[in-house]
Amino acid sequence: MLPYDTDYPVLVDRCGPATMLLEQDYLGSTPAVLRRLSRRARAYSAWWSVNAHNRLSFAAGGELILAIDALFPGRPEDHAGIGRWPELQAMTDFFVDFEERDQHYDWQAAMLAVIDQTTGARLTGEWLAQPHPYITVRMPDAAH
Repeated sequence: MLPYDTDYPVLVDRCGPATMLLEQDYLGSTPAVLRRLSRRARAYSAWWSVNAHNRLSFAAGGELILAIDALFPGRPEDHAGIGRWPELQAMTDFFVDFEERDQHYDWQAAMLAVIDQTTGARLTGEWLAQPHPYITVRMPDAAH
């Protein structure tokens, strides 16, 4: 758990070949923040709330390429930027209609799995259980 006695804590650490930012809210899923994080890199975001609002996003070169609802993703051809994320495009079970999914399908795990496959990072329970450094962000400045 991140401390909340500060402005807005964000865990920052390496996870395999990737730099991982982990938070307990939505900031890293916003288009403005993803554009900033991706200016000289690629940025991927998996976000969901307790009531299943969610967004799987990819940004590169300061541009938001793709943002998909992982629970109801539609078809690959519905997303103009899908060709720039071949690992997601290859996940055919990700784009199966909600009603046709197996009862054991875990859309949250699918979001993390495609980011794992894309980046080579492996977000494991052991990694999450370790202490990690964090930074604090002032919310009014975060999206500017």
